[in-house]
Amino acid sequence: MSGAPHVGDPVPGAAGEALLATRGVTKHYRRHGLEVRALDGVDLTVGRGEILGLVGESGCGKSTLARILVRQIEPSAGQVLFGGADIAHLGRRELRAIRSRLQIVFQDPLSSLDPRLSVLQAVLEPLRIHRRYEKGASEDLVLALLAECGLDAAMAGRYPHQLSGGQRQRVAIARVLVLHPEMLVLDEPVSALDVSVQAQILELLVGLKQTHGLSYVFITHNLAVVRQVSDRIAVMYLGRIAELGTRTELTERALHPYTQALLSSVPIEAPAERGARQRIILSGDPPSPTSVPVGCRFAGRCWKATDLCRESEPELRTRNGSQLVACHYPGLDAPAPSAPVLSSGAGGR
Repeated sequence: MSGAPHVGDPVPGAAGEALLATRGVTKHYRRHGLEVRALDGVDLTVGRGEILGLVGESGCGKSTLARILVRQIEPSAGQVLFGGADIAHLGRRELRAIRSRLQIVFQDPLSSLDPRLSVLQAVLEPLRIHRRYEKGASEDLVLALLAECGLDAAMAGRYPHQLSGGQRQRVAIARVLVLHPEMLVLDEPVSALDVSVQAQILELLVGLKQTHGLSYVFITHNLAVVRQVSDRIAVMYLGRIAELGTRTELTERALHPYTQALLSSVPIEAPAERGARQRIILSGDPPSPTSVPVGCRFAGRCWKATDLCRESEPELRTRNGSQLVACHYPGLDAPAPSAPVLSSGAGGR
């Protein structure tokens, strides 16, 4: 993303200055003699106090990026800048200081919580690791955080297997808040929960953001969820950013065909409006990250693709002010050479 703001600079379309930025982040694996291109030059900037939604289908590289952002895994190339420091190249001592400010919440809290620790012990554990534990005061802090996350004091003595999925996720959120971070990376935080519980957790996260002055990278495959809470939205496809813009820009005037297809599949809540929208049904499956095609990665499924698309990979360029899109024919820039498969009324599912 040429000319993107650096950490500390104002972020176009965002509420404040840049807190986190990636520059050319790439992650390639070697497996069974094959090269897996999980990420290929990802550029993102997250403003202080902003919720950046990151959406895309399974296998596009979202979770790989989440783990690179908090340096659970190392990038093959590129930079991850947080508060001015390149955390991709920090030593252990410097990285520990950064990690108290930059935390991650996982999709499945049952696997991320130690089954041997009670709720109280689990939320206290980060304070012990970072040598901030104070007997009495720390326990009081944990109980206050549990209450803020919707759990009463009686839960403190329970173990993960004794809690519901929503309760476990609340514990996981309290555990990262105990260090007073500035940013949370939320990797599919509600996808394993029932719909009614999802709404409660989303409401909790939005409230905590306001109370604690947090910034979020909110990762999900569900565009309906991400557009509900995000200030800006980035759409990923096969290891790269396809489109990025404010919530209004992406939901009302999406420019990339892939984004348009995703939006057409979001269920419509109002019964009177169902059937008024046509759903775009994409043909074929996404290419394999072990065999990334030449040219645009979406060309094989795109109804607008031309020889140019199949031969030249489009760059992520600015359109309509702050909106960015990687497409040779964004929006209505060129007539579609072939019509997409449409299903009238499918959008009302």
